[in-house]
Amino acid sequence: MVLKRLFLLAIICFYSCNVQKQTVDTATENKDSNRYESFVFEEVNITSDVVYGSNTTQGGKAKELKMDIYEPSNDAEEKRNLIIIAHGGGFYAGNKASMKKMATYFAKSGYVVASINYRLLDVWPTQEILKYTVLNAVFDMKAAVRFFKKDAAKENRYKINPNTIYVGGYSAGAVMALNYAYVNSDKEIESVGGEKMVAYVKEHGGMEGDSGNEGYDSRIKGVINISGSLFFSEHVDENEPILFSIHGTNDQTVPYEKGDTNSTGIISEGSSLIHKEAEEVGITNSLYTIEEGGHRAYRVCDDCHDRIRSFLSANY
Repeated sequence: MVLKRLFLLAIICFYSCNVQKQTVDTATENKDSNRYESFVFEEVNITSDVVYGSNTTQGGKAKELKMDIYEPSNDAEEKRNLIIIAHGGGFYAGNKASMKKMATYFAKSGYVVASINYRLLDVWPTQEILKYTVLNAVFDMKAAVRFFKKDAAKENRYKINPNTIYVGGYSAGAVMALNYAYVNSDKEIESVGGEKMVAYVKEHGGMEGDSGNEGYDSRIKGVINISGSLFFSEHVDENEPILFSIHGTNDQTVPYEKGDTNSTGIISEGSSLIHKEAEEVGITNSLYTIEEGGHRAYRVCDDCHDRIRSFLSANY
């Protein structure tokens, strides 16, 4: 009788343990299936001041390039989508810490997110120097992308998917990301700054730049543009990265359509014209227009991050 009871208890324990294991596994499956679509992690780990490259400013000062990396806590995924974002500040001010809210939001959604610092203006900003500064920032962002591609190929510390990398930012950071994605030939560089700018690019590592991690490609999947612009929207060509934008129609700093950029005298074309071009050439894209919104409309937008997340999850 005692043996019979022990046998029954063993069966019950075996069944209960298996039910419990199945419940845990199911929860994990549900968590993974919602990745990139909703918050699937409660906590985020932040690694601050990771050096991703170095270069020289317009004023001739050596600059170590650093970023903060946000990762979901206790994440077992081996190939995670990556977002690299850059702060605003007109290319003369700002810091990576200002993007913490956005970085945390997407890390909780399952992404690895890097918020980067980049070279800023440290000399009197003529129009020519401003254009060179934009190029420098693009070169820095490309070094950040290559940093993660290099890591994926070697140590795999950050466990990113090298085929699913997005770049983006706010204001100057968005200008940088747009130029990264859509200005990629001598002809387009010449249209921005003439032969002198073409020579500047060649002297600084070509279109890849010389900010670090050479030998790895800098291809990206898409762009997140928040209140940014291009010198010319016609630089957007077919088969280039997908694009999501947020822009206010009453932006007096970076034009929603076309105008003087940040009172510099440099005319650029904003999100409205960029998306018209993206439609014409067949790039997957979406523009969220904030009617009557100014340059900081994104900062008080309740659902902007949700909209970005929905677009990325639907198109990766």
